[in-house]
Amino acid sequence: MLNRRPAPVRQQPPQSSDGLLLDVRNLKTYFHVMDGVVKAVDGVDLRLAPGSTLGIVGESGSGKSVTALTMMRLLEMPPAEVADGEIWFDGRDLLTLTDEEMRGVRGNDIAMIFQEPMTSLNPVFTVGFQIAEAVRQHQHVSKKEAWNRAIEAVRLVGMSAPERRVKQYPHELSGGMRQRVMIAMALSSNPKLLIADEPTTALDVTIQAQILELIRDLQQRTDTALMLITHDLSVVAETVQHIAVMYAGRVVETGKVDDVLLSPQHPYTQGLLSSIPGEKKRGKELSAIKGVVPNPFRMPVGCKFQPRCPFQWSRCEEEPGLIEIGGPERRSRCWLQAPEETARREAYEEAAMATVADVVG
Repeated sequence: MLNRRPAPVRQQPPQSSDGLLLDVRNLKTYFHVMDGVVKAVDGVDLRLAPGSTLGIVGESGSGKSVTALTMMRLLEMPPAEVADGEIWFDGRDLLTLTDEEMRGVRGNDIAMIFQEPMTSLNPVFTVGFQIAEAVRQHQHVSKKEAWNRAIEAVRLVGMSAPERRVKQYPHELSGGMRQRVMIAMALSSNPKLLIADEPTTALDVTIQAQILELIRDLQQRTDTALMLITHDLSVVAETVQHIAVMYAGRVVETGKVDDVLLSPQHPYTQGLLSSIPGEKKRGKELSAIKGVVPNPFRMPVGCKFQPRCPFQWSRCEEEPGLIEIGGPERRSRCWLQAPEETARREAYEEAAMATVADVVG
């Protein structure tokens, strides 16, 4: 597993400033492979308050899952390397903890639901044994108490006959039930932060809705902070309070979910929204973002979205930072938001509003 990155001596900043539970600063995770260096995460900043919810969206390959795995310290090193950054959680920088200290955080303070439960559940043990084992590992209770908590956790996630379900093996359960087991295991130790990485990807639409409703309900009841990773904007619209849109290893737009979805300030976000089918698009060809995510070994100069952007111009040869739009929570990594680009921004906003009208309509 992940070895602790030797960290330079740094002055410890104020712990949990502004009441934050999670404060990710300039995180950079690189992979050293035969063809070169892949900058999977390249300067990501994320902030999450206790009990709040954050959605991370973007195409496959944008760095969403690698960001979460870096936070959990679950990457193999090498080939992975945390080249820079800090991950402050509950007043501690996770990147400076020992392996033993991180094991105390992982599963206890931060829990994660992975994309495919069959790769996370051990096929030779009952689901109840695996939940109880997680409880004993982190709560240090007796076997009987851990087993009772496993039954209660299964009941909490809405599975019928929990006393019977805990005695079943993963292959005896449906995909939706296995995902409920993963949620039960993640919440069994009452974590402060729950990371859900594409928790509904392999499920049909009906079960997806049930799982998302379950996660939202449990998060509200337990006051656990939630980080939801997905490529589906409709999922975050119904589940989270804040959103971070990622592209090519960078956060390109952040803000409250309603602000971002109803008034996108980055062309990539607009492109994602325009690709969603809407009532006004019935019978018409669906929109798509032209091109593909750039080759990680040959990233474009300047703005990484430039080759696919319909609004790009000469200034895009210079890479923009995250520009504040009316406050620190609302930011966009696009020169269109620069104060001197009023005329270009007005033309973009007109097109963006037309996209939102099509999706909402």
